[in-house]
Amino acid sequence: MGYMFSSIADNIKIRAKHIIVMADMLAILCALFLALLLRFDNMSASAIYATYLAPHIYSLPVVVVLYIFLLSKHRLYRYAWRFLSIEVVWSIFCANTLGLACMIITQQLIDDSTMPMSVLIIFWMLCFIFISSFRIMLRVINRYIHASGRSAKAVNDVLPKRAIIIGAGNQGARVLHAINDDPTLRYNIIGFLDDADERRGIYVGNIPVLGHIKLLKNYVRNKKIDEVIVALSESDYEEIRPLVLACRKNGIPVKIVPSFSDTLSSKHPIRFEDFSVEDLLRRPAQSTNIESFGNYLTGRRILVTGAGGSIGSELCRQIIALKPEKLFLLGHGENSIFQILQELKRDYPQLADQIAPIIACVTNKRRIDQIFNSARPHIVFHAAAHKHVPLMEQNIIEAANNNVIGTYNIAEACGKFKVMKMVLVSTDKAAKPHSIMGATKWLCESVMLSGARRWESTAFIAVRFGNVLGSRGSVIPVFKEQIKNGGPVTVTHPEMTRFFMTIPEASRLVVQAGAVGDSGELYLLDMGKPVRILDLAEDMIRLSGLEPNVDIRVEFSGIRPGEKLHEQLTSETEQIEKTEWEGLSIIHRPETLNPARMPELISQMLNVVEGGDDSEMLALFREVVAGYLPDYERSITTPGISSAQPT
Repeated sequence: MGYMFSSIADNIKIRAKHIIVMADMLAILCALFLALLLRFDNMSASAIYATYLAPHIYSLPVVVVLYIFLLSKHRLYRYAWRFLSIEVVWSIFCANTLGLACMIITQQLIDDSTMPMSVLIIFWMLCFIFISSFRIMLRVINRYIHASGRSAKAVNDVLPKRAIIIGAGNQGARVLHAINDDPTLRYNIIGFLDDADERRGIYVGNIPVLGHIKLLKNYVRNKKIDEVIVALSESDYEEIRPLVLACRKNGIPVKIVPSFSDTLSSKHPIRFEDFSVEDLLRRPAQSTNIESFGNYLTGRRILVTGAGGSIGSELCRQIIALKPEKLFLLGHGENSIFQILQELKRDYPQLADQIAPIIACVTNKRRIDQIFNSARPHIVFHAAAHKHVPLMEQNIIEAANNNVIGTYNIAEACGKFKVMKMVLVSTDKAAKPHSIMGATKWLCESVMLSGARRWESTAFIAVRFGNVLGSRGSVIPVFKEQIKNGGPVTVTHPEMTRFFMTIPEASRLVVQAGAVGDSGELYLLDMGKPVRILDLAEDMIRLSGLEPNVDIRVEFSGIRPGEKLHEQLTSETEQIEKTEWEGLSIIHRPETLNPARMPELISQMLNVVEGGDDSEMLALFREVVAGYLPDYERSITTPGISSAQPT
């Protein structure tokens, strides 16, 4: 059945092509005859034929065939005429000009004479107009059919959404073009809003630019629109953030058009997405172009640990687009590895054979050595770690084993098997750590510094950044679920702040650090200013079209074990040095732990892990981790806040 429908579709395409060819032949002949009539308007048609057409009766069929051949060579029978563009018009111009030259040569060779030059010039102009006009007419008819279809559907179903597009630049024009050409995008665009004074009053397509973006308030207040489409660059989101929240509060959906780079890298056509908190960072998102520095991964064997996690899986998405020789997905959880494997194979079927899943635990040194001996990776990104702060406070031995010893096993394998680079994903919680997770990550950074001293053939690089919006351990999924269930939304403390990054920008900067970093360097990603968790929760409530403490109650649950009120990206003893690469700085960490002691320390930790004594592990952390202050030795007083169920 599928073959039959495919065959019918192919027959329709062939017939349509034949019709266009015949129309072009008729256009050429009509253009020639009309050129003669215009030039010799004092002569009868029979006289024109006898004087100017009859002498060229043998060359005329050849000229028509040559014209059709040239139009075909310029792909004019393979263009989708419903998407007529300047490229099509240029192709007609070139084919028509070459056709005229061929006509002169052919007439000279066959008829030993040519038509008057004035006739040829008029013919060239008319031929260009006729051939172009026919294709324009096809597009107009196609647009009319789609519009009629939308109108008919609106009568039988619902009316198209009245919408305003924010941004009348290239992105806005692209959105309008997509809406006009796709009947499934059922919008009635009433206008553009743009802050550029030179665009006010002009038309984009057939849609006017109504004025500045601040006018959106009037359209929202008067219920003149059903939806808002934002077609701006990410750097402009902060300016329109209050307007977006106002729209949501009034029940008007806001859609965002992904950037060109995101659209291309995700391999999807233009689409409209709901505005999310990730798009409303209180700073412009880092717009690093990974293609400009990621070529060090092309054609090489790359291994990502923790490949099923939030950062690990995004690293895999970024890396596979750079066409590595082999991408190894190493993880302990088979379900998460299976999911990212299926996603990459679906999006990059041509690279399916170059993706290899590996189920293993980084704490198993013998298994890790076997994997490295077999895979022989060139670059390793180490994202595998336990990251949930309160959970690790209750699982000290496992945190030390997985995070510290696991990192040491990967680093040793990198050095032993002469891996070119190992890049560690660290965290701001390693700066003057108050939590078990932070202490283990401080030690992971120390493992990297030790590896840089011990293994000269491998570059060991660490990258430190804060919370990642939308990751599995972040507050975003929790807040979404609480809002969905009608509240309350629980926040630990009204003044608690965190540094935030989106998963894609963090992953791109990790890849960039791997490209530019030298062995033994610890990099810090530019996180902007800290954001209050309370503000984040209230924004999410408003983005859902609700009002905090009116529709959804906000409750404070108390700071949990291991948490700080305010995270810091560096400690007082660390210094930050700016680099030439935007978004990256170098942290200079004092050497409080002798790198030569690392093998002995890991051996000592292994003995403690075997014994399973939490207090002994805590004592070891107190001894070796600079600035570590266990939770039970800190006094956190939060008046009026209960220790209810944490979030």
